[in-house]
Amino acid sequence: MEAPRFISREEEAKLPSFQSHDEAYQWFKEKYGNDFVLTTVEPLEEQNCYFYILIVDRYVYEFGQKELEEKGVLTNAFKFMRSHQDIQILEDGDVQIVY
Repeated sequence: MEAPRFISREEEAKLPSFQSHDEAYQWFKEKYGNDFVLTTVEPLEEQNCYFYILIVDRYVYEFGQKELEEKGVLTNAFKFMRSHQDIQILEDGDVQIVY
């Protein structure tokens, strides 16, 4: 398992060609372990879109989550947003990384 860090556009271009969500999920989970987390699933054009986050700074991410729960606001939203990266995987295996 690799240490978590942001996935670059170059790395995204080199991702394997996945045939399904399950195949993509297994690849990311093996590579990033517990730092790859499902947040929600939503329908999108006749298939489900799975929304994940890749946590790159667990301390900042967990502090921000707790702060949101307790206070409803973040004291440092920019830092919180830089603590994780959004990854979307469709049922057909298409992967989109948010930068």
